[in-house]
Amino acid sequence: MMVGRQRLAGKQHGPPDLRGRETTVMSDPKKLVEQIAAEADATANQPMPPGAAFTRPNKSVTVATRISPEDLAEIERLAARLDVPPASLIRGWVLSGLNAQREETVQSTIERISADVQRLRELVA
Repeated sequence: MMVGRQRLAGKQHGPPDLRGRETTVMSDPKKLVEQIAAEADATANQPMPPGAAFTRPNKSVTVATRISPEDLAEIERLAARLDVPPASLIRGWVLSGLNAQREETVQSTIERISADVQRLRELVA
């Protein structure tokens, strides 16, 4: 997929990836994001080149569930303490539970235990 200056007239005008960007921009993530955003804004109204396919890399879906106000308040307090969004914390718990139900290998068990240990460290910090 081509973005930014690469879309101009279906020809590649800019670098194909981040390697061609200035090293000062690469060392400052904020400047890099600003540069990429500016390139995207500059070409936003231009048509995609022929043959380019639209892709949506993150095909996640939203799932709604009910939870008591007290539980939500507790989740929000924990999320604030861990400096993560409450939805990310809940998603992590759901995926952790799902992964626990899948067939595990020795490697996946070690990774799960390591993640649990990291969460415990964050909770006691």
